[in-house]
Amino acid sequence: MTPHNAGNERVKRRYFVYLREAKRQSEASVDAAAKALDRFEESTGHRDFKAFHVEQAIAFKRRLYGSNGEKGLSRATLHGIFGHMKRFFTWLAEQPGYRARFRYG
Repeated sequence: MTPHNAGNERVKRRYFVYLREAKRQSEASVDAAAKALDRFEESTGHRDFKAFHVEQAIAFKRRLYGSNGEKGLSRATLHGIFGHMKRFFTWLAEQPGYRARFRYG
């Protein structure tokens, strides 16, 4: 069983509600965002988002590009994953408790 971070799960749930209600995204889009976030969390060992460091993002990006072999992820899939991650961390930077930890840019 994969150890999940309870704080991350609460934040992700709020983000998914934001996507559905404020951004009017379809369930398929919300599911794609959830899958991208799950991939990121797996790569960090489910560390708390408050402990985020830019090196985690770089390692995640390199790991995904490394899996871009013959049967790996397509460029379109990689672009989608990175887009979901960018939108999530941009949203997270605006949330109370995370503003001091994240700087856009």
